[in-house]
Amino acid sequence: MSEAAGMAFRSLAVRASTFSEETRTVEAVISTEQPVEMPDWTRMEMIPEVLLSSGVQMPPSRQVPFLDSHNRHSVKDQLGSARDVIEQDNQVSATLHFSRATHGESALGDVRDGHITDVSVGYEVLKRVFVPKGETKNISGRDFSGPVNVATSWKLREVSLTPIGADDQAKLRGLDPAAVIFQAPTEESFVMNEDLRALCESRGMDSELSDDDAQRWLLKNTDKLAEKKEEKKEETRAAVIDADAIAKAIQVAIRAEREAREAYEADVDAHCKLADLPGEAAFCRTLSNIAAVRTHLATKKEEAAAEIPFGSSVRVGTTGVDRLKAGIRDALALKSIRSAVNGNEAAVERHMPAASRSKDAEDFRHATLLDLATEYVRTMGVTVLGLTREQIAQCAMFGPEKAGVRGYRGDNPYHTTGSFANLTLDAINKSMMVGYSEVPSTWRGPMRQGDSVPDFKAINRMRLGGMPNLPAWNDTAAPEKASMADAKESYAVEARSMGIDFSYKLIVNDDMSALTRIPMSLGDAAARTVNAVAWSQVTSNPTTSDGKALFSAVSGNRKRKNLTTGAGAPSVTSVGLLTNLMRQMRGENTPEEAEGADILNLSPSYIVVPSALETVTQQLVNSAYDPSANLNQVFNTTRTLTPVIEPLLDADSTTAWYLFTNPTRIDTVEVTFLQGQETPQVRTVMDEHTLAMTYYVLQSVGAKALNHRGVQKHAGA
Repeated sequence: MSEAAGMAFRSLAVRASTFSEETRTVEAVISTEQPVEMPDWTRMEMIPEVLLSSGVQMPPSRQVPFLDSHNRHSVKDQLGSARDVIEQDNQVSATLHFSRATHGESALGDVRDGHITDVSVGYEVLKRVFVPKGETKNISGRDFSGPVNVATSWKLREVSLTPIGADDQAKLRGLDPAAVIFQAPTEESFVMNEDLRALCESRGMDSELSDDDAQRWLLKNTDKLAEKKEEKKEETRAAVIDADAIAKAIQVAIRAEREAREAYEADVDAHCKLADLPGEAAFCRTLSNIAAVRTHLATKKEEAAAEIPFGSSVRVGTTGVDRLKAGIRDALALKSIRSAVNGNEAAVERHMPAASRSKDAEDFRHATLLDLATEYVRTMGVTVLGLTREQIAQCAMFGPEKAGVRGYRGDNPYHTTGSFANLTLDAINKSMMVGYSEVPSTWRGPMRQGDSVPDFKAINRMRLGGMPNLPAWNDTAAPEKASMADAKESYAVEARSMGIDFSYKLIVNDDMSALTRIPMSLGDAAARTVNAVAWSQVTSNPTTSDGKALFSAVSGNRKRKNLTTGAGAPSVTSVGLLTNLMRQMRGENTPEEAEGADILNLSPSYIVVPSALETVTQQLVNSAYDPSANLNQVFNTTRTLTPVIEPLLDADSTTAWYLFTNPTRIDTVEVTFLQGQETPQVRTVMDEHTLAMTYYVLQSVGAKALNHRGVQKHAGA
């Protein structure tokens, strides 16, 4: 189903005078209450639509994506974000923020130079009131003359920069009529008269019923309305029910129910006609609501598409080829995952949920790698009868011409970019991610993941030693402003990569390990690499921007130590010593390098130890009482700590251990990735000379110790 289903677009112009080069922003009115011709899929005609500004629903952040011409298929289509969305004076406004990525820079330049002036808002109507031609309705205090649809509730989804905003068709860009029928907005509900509702409630109707359900209750319980209700003896009069009023109310409800049913059946017929399934109308009329109708029609559409055959025939339709590719791709991925997790179906479901798989994948469950390649080649129009294994493998990888195969019936274009080798890419990715996810990422928790960066330039992070306590505010003066310490830490992400070859010989040999064990091992290596980069900031004890090592005793402008020397394995006593040192940490020094007065009261959340101290640490934090000798009834205060066992620390010291505070309180060590490489990525290079495809596993990452205050080290020796 199209991502634009249920979406509509309308265009307005940016306020060019508000453009700011410094902040990379420009303001725009993104919605007014001006009527705009829009398709009404219920009535199958174009009808003016008014978006009531008071009905806009925005995310709590008051921010939505800022896109290029409503394209939403890639992050490359996002120019930035629309922020500070507000509703006032019967219009909705926003500040458009341009990103620093290449596409954002280009769009910003065109707006700055005056080439682009129009914006368009993408929205979804949630509730509307239809005013027929010749009628007038008062909605939210205003009179609207029909024909018009008044959207009283609508959700803002995105704002786009567009080349032509005034064109009616541009307002429809991205709208998929065949898909919209499954997400049409709802009409406003029937509203029951308050006096009639009170009467029904006095006869036993649940006060929590909606107006529609209350109307249905009325039709089923008309006899109860005829009963007289005796009031309490102290009341001066008895309640007498007006029989004529009851009969009139019942007739109104019956007529409304009949009209609603007729409107529903007309709506069902329109949906079936628009879906090109008029034969389903009779069945759809028996369904309880339009949502069920849309679901039924969508299922029928999918079933019709699934009937297009593929398989042993030499030629198949485009849809059949696509289905075959999807089936082979997912079959390869399932084989690789099952092999990687040793057949654990729960793990298979976790890495590749059944709901996301091609339904044809299981047809190939028992096929070998060569079987899948043969089926692929045959379906692409190559007669495989008489071909050797080697020819089939080369044909699958690089096409019939490279394999020296003649007699190719090329009704289906055979491009190497869509070759069998590329179908294996998903299997390699999934095998790699199984390996990546199985390695413990011990840096997560004690350390913080920074915002991903777009390039390999230096990352400058301000050192935040904690905000000072709030000073007194004199009524006659402005409040004091916090000053940021003139100290920053700089580092950059670094690209790390390794390649593997997928040769046609692997298909000849039916070798599935190229899709399972090898990529899994590379994913394992990628995860270990990130961990090593992160923990190297601890073991190397780097110099921070204050000129001192990350772990240091009191010296110069380092007023509080975070390094304790001497013997001392983790214990209630030694942990308590380091905890007190952490709690007593002060904020940034004064401009004169005197110690700050603010006590940060940081507390440890993690105890990090080398594997040599794993047993003693697990015993310590998992004991109900102090595990020290003769202290079996003394409460163990270390039970709140989360143990982190990292064997990378052993190479530096088998006795040193650390306490880390929660990095949300104050910076400790930061780990940052290149945008798009938060997990390892696979890039492919084809070598037509060796008839091999090289897969490069790539991940770019960097790490830096930002502040010493949230970390304590005990040398342990």
